[in-house]
Amino acid sequence: MIEMSISACSVIFVVVFFYLSVFSFTNIHAHHCSEKFLSEAKQRNLINITFCKKYVESNGVEIAMYLREKSRRLDIMVGAMLEEQTGWLAWGLNPGPVARMVGTQALIGIKTRNGDLLKDKYNITSYTKIGCQLLPSPIDLNISNFNFSYINYLQYHVIQATIILPMKYDVSRLNHVWQLGIDVAVGKEQPMMHPKGLRNYDSTETINLRTGKGRGNRVHTSSRIREVHGILNIIGWGTLLPIGVIIARNFRGFPLPWLPNWEKYHISCQTVGYIVGATGWAVGIWLGKASKYYSFPKHATFGTCIFAFATIQIVQMVFFNFKPGNHEEIRMYRRMFHHVVGYSLLVVSCINILKGIKIMHLDETYWLPAYYGIGGCLAFIFIVFEIVSWFKFLCDKFKLWMDPVSRLHTK
Repeated sequence: MIEMSISACSVIFVVVFFYLSVFSFTNIHAHHCSEKFLSEAKQRNLINITFCKKYVESNGVEIAMYLREKSRRLDIMVGAMLEEQTGWLAWGLNPGPVARMVGTQALIGIKTRNGDLLKDKYNITSYTKIGCQLLPSPIDLNISNFNFSYINYLQYHVIQATIILPMKYDVSRLNHVWQLGIDVAVGKEQPMMHPKGLRNYDSTETINLRTGKGRGNRVHTSSRIREVHGILNIIGWGTLLPIGVIIARNFRGFPLPWLPNWEKYHISCQTVGYIVGATGWAVGIWLGKASKYYSFPKHATFGTCIFAFATIQIVQMVFFNFKPGNHEEIRMYRRMFHHVVGYSLLVVSCINILKGIKIMHLDETYWLPAYYGIGGCLAFIFIVFEIVSWFKFLCDKFKLWMDPVSRLHTK
């Protein structure tokens, strides 16, 4: 039975508390739209704004709507920055039960390489999802005043249109979808596939135009769980395991006998790191199952490999406790295996954590700098200890610790 010392538990608690402080939860989906965008919308006849939001973490798109409920007339204005030489902006309504891409009746504005602004209507089908060409097609919405323009002082490209909503579109539960892309087929009104990140897959919402309130579909309700998944994996795989490795490598009897009972600290860090990381992995598995319309197979495969090999490490550490038997050769091979798998785990864990931050598009927030900072501190500590260890090893090997009197006698 492995017992953790009180001081080891205290150190681990401090690490966990620090991470919960640094990676605090934030509302990452929608905010009120900017004053400039709201003012521009009102100038464009959306006088009594029913709904206006800026989707900070969903491509930064801003959307304003004005509903005249008696006539079922909906005026919309959708704006976003298209910073590349080409690009496209899309917005549409989905009459289906959920807000999703397939089934959306879309309005798309295209920015071409030579600066022309094109616009058209598109029916998004399941064929589009599997990579077929997305070409202009009839939609079941009565559209008027449809235009696509550029507002210089906002640096926004803007779609504006008036829509007469058919009865099958429930204004108290209206599914709308928006999207941004970069690539456009040369010489065609054909937007190419958008980037495959969560900020793109999350570009859907169900809104109540009577109250002006919006609520995300199941994708958005899992945004907090994604953050929990990320924090747990960063604490477990990305911090506690490396700390355990540093303790085992540099605080045992040789070369730096600085920490009494170093093995307890090592086992404590690795065990708690495994439990936290495995919990984060389980949350990630749940997220993968809940993501009905998209997945990230490489990230999931790396995560499963990390969990599998970490389990092997823990089993070996717990049951053999670094003492696999008296047979020196077997002991040597087990120790080599333990070390190789351990260092490989650290490398793969770092890569997968960075991949996860990129998928969640948290690299544009404080997450990536914070993780770089913490990882850099751990790497710096590791390098310093390695330098000191090798210096002591060389001094002992060449007997450089001899005092001057002893050196005179040897001469």
